[in-house]
Amino acid sequence: MYTSLILLLLPLGAFSLPLEAPALVARCGANPCDGVPSTGTPDALCDNKYLGPKVLAAANDPEWSELFTGYSPLGSHCPKDFLDKYVPGGKGYDYPEKNGALLDSAGVPVTTMYTLPEGYELDRFGTRYGGYLAPKDTPFSWRSAPPSNLNKYPDSPEYNYWVWRVTESFNITGGPIAPWFGQPGYGLQFYHEGGLQDLEGTFLELVDKKECPCNPPHGGL
Repeated sequence: MYTSLILLLLPLGAFSLPLEAPALVARCGANPCDGVPSTGTPDALCDNKYLGPKVLAAANDPEWSELFTGYSPLGSHCPKDFLDKYVPGGKGYDYPEKNGALLDSAGVPVTTMYTLPEGYELDRFGTRYGGYLAPKDTPFSWRSAPPSNLNKYPDSPEYNYWVWRVTESFNITGGPIAPWFGQPGYGLQFYHEGGLQDLEGTFLELVDKKECPCNPPHGGL
């Protein structure tokens, strides 16, 4: 069964800087980085790349603030607790099962097949050709993405944020996102196992966010 996507316009509030030192000190003690191993990443919180950027300037940028409304990079965790839970052994993230999909009471992913119409816009934070997409402007906290997706990488746009527009209608598996990485999740994600290399240039075109008005298609979806 294929589902035609309905556009939801979501009210988004103001965003305050999540990595403010007083907040971490109040929650985690005088030195929140105690016990955190360095990965040699000076721009990252506690110099550990798995904790994401030390400073997230989106708070003061109206163009970005709505995407980060309610976002606290470590959720309620302190840095060491976050690493113990989500980066066991320090060798990489422990990702959720079933491609991060929300599971029903039987442990089955809550997914369906969506038909994305021409003109619909999608985005993602992270590498250009990962397999996960979301409806454009989905708040970051709803994506349950790891904080390192916001680290600075060479040749990537600001916040590693990419936007695509559908050039030819196609079908893709999607559904609500499971809470993970200290985030609430429950946003809508689409997942293409082969990565976006298979879609870009055939069904999707990369859009320059700074130049594109990025309006939803007329008449909804």
